[in-house]
Amino acid sequence: MEKQTPVRTMAATIICPNPECHAPNQLSQSFCAHCRFPIPKVYLWAIGEEINNFKVGQVLNSRYLLVNKKTVLDTKPAMKLESSEKVTDEIAKYLRLLPCKLHIPQIYGSINASRTGRRNIPIWLLENSPIYSSNLTKNLSGQLMPDIETAWKNAGSMRQLNWLWQIARLWTPLMEEGVASTLLNPYLLRVDQGIVKILEFSDDATLPSFADLGNRWQTWLKNTRLGAAPAIEKICQGLIQGEIKKSEELIAFLDHALAVNGQRQFLECEYLTLSHTGPKRHQNEDSCHPPSGDVPVHKTGYDLSLVMVCDGVGGHQGGEIASCLAIETIRNRLENVLDKPENRNPEAITSQISASICVANDLISLRNDSENRHERQRMGTTMAMTLIHGHEVYVANIGDSRIYRITRSACQQITLDDDLATREVRLGYSLYREALSIPAAGSLFQALGMNSSTNLHPTVQRLIIDEECIFLLCSDGLSDNNRVEQFWQNDVLPILEGKIDLMAASHRLINTANNLNGHDNVTVALLHCRVQQPREAGQLNGLDNIGQLGQSLDLVPVDTLMLPSPYVTTAQPTKNKSQVWVGLLAVLVATGMLGAVASQVKFPNGAAPTITPPTN
Repeated sequence: MEKQTPVRTMAATIICPNPECHAPNQLSQSFCAHCRFPIPKVYLWAIGEEINNFKVGQVLNSRYLLVNKKTVLDTKPAMKLESSEKVTDEIAKYLRLLPCKLHIPQIYGSINASRTGRRNIPIWLLENSPIYSSNLTKNLSGQLMPDIETAWKNAGSMRQLNWLWQIARLWTPLMEEGVASTLLNPYLLRVDQGIVKILEFSDDATLPSFADLGNRWQTWLKNTRLGAAPAIEKICQGLIQGEIKKSEELIAFLDHALAVNGQRQFLECEYLTLSHTGPKRHQNEDSCHPPSGDVPVHKTGYDLSLVMVCDGVGGHQGGEIASCLAIETIRNRLENVLDKPENRNPEAITSQISASICVANDLISLRNDSENRHERQRMGTTMAMTLIHGHEVYVANIGDSRIYRITRSACQQITLDDDLATREVRLGYSLYREALSIPAAGSLFQALGMNSSTNLHPTVQRLIIDEECIFLLCSDGLSDNNRVEQFWQNDVLPILEGKIDLMAASHRLINTANNLNGHDNVTVALLHCRVQQPREAGQLNGLDNIGQLGQSLDLVPVDTLMLPSPYVTTAQPTKNKSQVWVGLLAVLVATGMLGAVASQVKFPNGAAPTITPPTN
């Protein structure tokens, strides 16, 4: 007979994560009452029917407080997890989709939920789930974020298009794992402001199709903003009628609609870098762009805003040389190539970022060879960069320098470390917290300068900016030991609240790194994006169909739209294929009032540019 899992109801407390304290605190505490260390609220989503056997208020495995039907709070967030159950293929799907972690939760651990006389069925816990957990949202803590169908009614046209764009980019990776039907279930699609987040996976009983996706999106049309409605309606028709056959085509059509709508939002960027040798190092091998300590740079969205952080390693002064060489090479190449308007479309920018990283890699590698550097004496560097253009941010990284996206309600790591622990997770072999215990878990398997670029695989992502946010780039002198996750509310959030400027926040981050880590150089870059959306007219609600909207507007050819040059692409004709149409709308804002102009545009089959999916 199996022993029953210890479960008890109690006045739960949460243990301070400070390894020198571990004092119990009331659940309402944001900082430890004994040492003033930040106390994170780690809410987890439970999957598996066994969770229904327990009551709200019970503590499972002497650790997990059940706060509502399927949400638990880890009351010992810094304590080592017990060995979890064997990773099954169903669970490995979450692990293999780690590159999509901005949208997809990850396996945190498991609860042994066996009952007397029953077989051992684990309850798996998902972290990074769409659950309010910040101390800033005390009234919502532990509750699910709104589902996309509910939030859709109050979203602007840019955000509505952005949500669909994210779903389109998730379609292929989820289809490959047999869980694409998740994207057809509004309950499982939650939104954290501009970010679509999946609650849990739904396995594909039958293979979902683009027609299913079009039918789902079509149900949201009545609550769609006029600035996005005609574009979305035409895309739905293309999906339902089989005229859009590939994810790349769908993404490209949504890119076009975002480009048109993106002209109407105003984006201002301010950024600053700061670097410090640290209390235990004699020289600083980190480099950054713009140079450390310069006055903040101000630019608008259509100016190229390039920010980089590099953390050099290897040999006497080798790290400093490698990091500086990487910064200069990537900066010069990107500025020269992207100075040409024809190179400023998403596909070209993505490919040029990858090419620039590879060029920097080969230059460092050649210098290693010319100086006869071998093994540990070879110099190299990690790299993290952001490039703002228009309504988009391009994010790239190599090694373990990181990039975080911070809003008023959340801090999310949007890059993955190129270390052995992360690779174990991406292969579906191990949970991340378990992978950290393997020998040399933090060893990097790629960095700039170590090998030829034929073996280099830089990660380049693309995100849409439709809300005020901050991107934090940093070397591991800060990110080690989860210092960003612990102190972002104290060190970075006040920028968004208008209480401190970028320089003051940078000094706070440097002090946090030096006082609590202190083992390495530390470099931070803060990129503050302010977004101003135009006033918009109402929704499609009240019109019987999209045709009524078209009759009320003056139709003009797409050639008359003032698209910025970065988004002008030439469609190549496709032989022996009939053309299909997908209509897109441009809404222009007059002073104090909204004047709308609907336009129709034809796209040949196969003419859409290839967009790198988020799994790359």
